[in-house]
Amino acid sequence: MDDDGRYRDGRSDFIRGAKDIAKVAKKQVGKKVGRGVDKMADEYVKRSYKRFEEEDDDDDYAGVPSNDGGYYRNDSRANDDEGHSDSTEGHDEDDEIYEGEYQGIPRGDSGKTGGMDGMAVAEAQQFRDLSAFEGEVRKDREELAQQYETILQECGHGKFQWTLYFVLGLALMADGVEIFVVGFVLPSAEKDMCLSEPNKGMLGLIVYLGMMVGAFVWGGLADRIGRRQTLLISLSINSVFAFFSSFVQGYSSFLFCRLASGVGIGGSIPIVFSYYSEFLAQEKRGEHLSWLCMFWMIGGIYASAMAWAIIPHYGWSFQMGSAYQFHSWRVFVLVCAFPSVAAISALSTMPESPRFYLENGKHDEAWMILKQVHDTNMRAKGYPERVFSVTTIKTVKQIDELVNMSDSAAWHEKWRLKLSSLFHQVWNNFQTVFSPEYRRTTYMMMAVWFSMSFSYYGLTVWFPDMIKYLQKQEYASRTKVFVKEKVEHVTFNFTLENQVHRQGQYFNDK
Repeated sequence: MDDDGRYRDGRSDFIRGAKDIAKVAKKQVGKKVGRGVDKMADEYVKRSYKRFEEEDDDDDYAGVPSNDGGYYRNDSRANDDEGHSDSTEGHDEDDEIYEGEYQGIPRGDSGKTGGMDGMAVAEAQQFRDLSAFEGEVRKDREELAQQYETILQECGHGKFQWTLYFVLGLALMADGVEIFVVGFVLPSAEKDMCLSEPNKGMLGLIVYLGMMVGAFVWGGLADRIGRRQTLLISLSINSVFAFFSSFVQGYSSFLFCRLASGVGIGGSIPIVFSYYSEFLAQEKRGEHLSWLCMFWMIGGIYASAMAWAIIPHYGWSFQMGSAYQFHSWRVFVLVCAFPSVAAISALSTMPESPRFYLENGKHDEAWMILKQVHDTNMRAKGYPERVFSVTTIKTVKQIDELVNMSDSAAWHEKWRLKLSSLFHQVWNNFQTVFSPEYRRTTYMMMAVWFSMSFSYYGLTVWFPDMIKYLQKQEYASRTKVFVKEKVEHVTFNFTLENQVHRQGQYFNDK
């Protein structure tokens, strides 16, 4: 056979081989939809396609007809060792191999491909897109973390961080105060509300139940709408229901108000630390976060001082009719809501976390805040002429770029999508801490926090009530009780201290 005949036969064999590869790849896609496209097969067909993609059809053939009416290659690249061939030219429609077929993806308008294969390919492609997107997000966050640390170094540490320190200290102090409220009011409130021992236990428990719910919800919300915004909402809920709890009369209403106040506390505590840490450089972070915890103790001192100054003063009470009674312990609950109001007012003047803006693709807003931090610190240090040199900051690729909703969609559909996205984000964050990477650390921290909370909060809630119980026991041990005693012609010239006389008789005719 002449050279032209061998060339045509070789090319036909190669075309058939390429079609076989495409068919096998299509079958693999259908089988792997549930867990994605097989990576090895995908890589193989990509390499096969790349070889054809690099060829230029116009340059491969010179258009010189052979004796038998065919075409032959007239340059040196047509040898078999180089492996070059025009597999997509010079064949009829049945032999046509389109670009996507080398990747195992059938044409949508092909009559040879069923509807189920099209759905399988779409799901497989979506899986590949999502996996690639998640990889890009991880890479973006790593780059952002490195660059953000460098930017904080340039901004310096000074007046801005110290201002934020005292503002967030007020927020943490407000939460510390609310933790101590129930413990101080229990001895006085049990008479006004006729509390039984189980009811007293529930009143001490309900605040921590609210904190648990709040910690679960507010953390995910802070990643969605911002640290500052979430902190303002949680502090507002705390202060509003703390205010209401000082006026409600029934036990059930008071219990509900303390539950809602606990939900607000549960959001404030973790967000305060994450919010402050995103304005601190690494070498200052641990030190200043430890100092911030000091305000929790200041809140306890404030609550103790107010309880000592207010609760024993029964003259501060007033009554409206026979139903409404406002005793001194309610004044104490009202005063304990003041730190939350002060924290809300101060926090309203502070900016959002720039790290949150960068994580959500808002470059300009983050740059303006970082410039504000830089300029505030430099002016306080006596360098007002120093210029913020950062011009571009890395932002994280957003998943919204893959999901588009038409502007004509109904408002309730948009809200449903937003709420669904928020719920999934909160749940995914919760699941992350139990992933194999963090599971061991999570369980260890849970054990540590459980032990600390069991001892610390247990004493905090019940310590005032235990002191009252011990005082009663001490008084009872020193008291003499006389029942049906008859005293005649006796003159008392001493005090009847620590004596209880029941059904007694006293007679003296002098």
